[in-house]
Amino acid sequence: MITLFTLLLTSAALIYLGLLLTDWIMARRAWQNADRYRLDFEPTGSDRLLIAHASGGSALGSYPNARQCLDQWYERGVRHFEVDLQPTPDGEWIALHDWGPTLRRWFDLRALPTRRKLLRALRPGSALPSAEVRALPMRGNLEVLDPPRLSDWLAAHPDAWLVTDIKAGNPEGLKMLANHLGRNVSRVIAQVFTVEEIELAHRLGYGRVAWANYVPKWPLDTLADRLARLRLDLIVLDQRKLNSSKDHVHLEELRAQGREIWVFTVNDTQRLAELPAAIGGVITDRLVPAGTGVNHRHPC
Repeated sequence: MITLFTLLLTSAALIYLGLLLTDWIMARRAWQNADRYRLDFEPTGSDRLLIAHASGGSALGSYPNARQCLDQWYERGVRHFEVDLQPTPDGEWIALHDWGPTLRRWFDLRALPTRRKLLRALRPGSALPSAEVRALPMRGNLEVLDPPRLSDWLAAHPDAWLVTDIKAGNPEGLKMLANHLGRNVSRVIAQVFTVEEIELAHRLGYGRVAWANYVPKWPLDTLADRLARLRLDLIVLDQRKLNSSKDHVHLEELRAQGREIWVFTVNDTQRLAELPAAIGGVITDRLVPAGTGVNHRHPC
């Protein structure tokens, strides 16, 4: 019995160490393979509104959600900035697209405390406390955004707008962000995923409310009827779904209701030119206003 117990214990320890080693190797590869994620920026003279995706793409890659990227895209003339927000196990929030590939790509997870490495080896993709995320080295020495930093940045840029993309717990996230931003919440566009969240966003003082149809995925030909009586300013759609000539009719129905229509994610000027005329704004990682150049003072 003792021999069997020892064998089982040894096997469990070896499996655990194997998982830990695998996680370390993946973290090392993601951190060192910088060239794989690099972005080149493309200027456009389009009249469509450009919305910087995840704080605006970096030459180091997409989804940075970093303060320096807000600064650089602002200097390029962009005034609308979508930001991802995730709840953390300690009751805080951090600007992050996901706890898997994006976390691994932007942060050196080898710097995590040993206890946390062991936990993540057992549960890959598990969330981290906000303090541990902020303490990690970030690629390019960027600074990850969180609600206090977003509040400070928005206050310092009175003509800028934020756009929420809350990845989990949207009602709680909207309440949290409104509490941090105070009166500046009037310069935030709240993306909502349910009918109940529409009135919540208005009560909290958000300046505009956008129906993010990529979550409920209602058919485009039903949207005008289903949203007709709702207090919405914008509709956000997945541009990959706009491939039929019939789409133009349904988009015009939405626009006739006074709704602005944005799409995500558009990263080349050819696709930008192909979009239906009803599309007023595009969320992008790499399209920048023509003639503004790239400011190399920031590592973003």
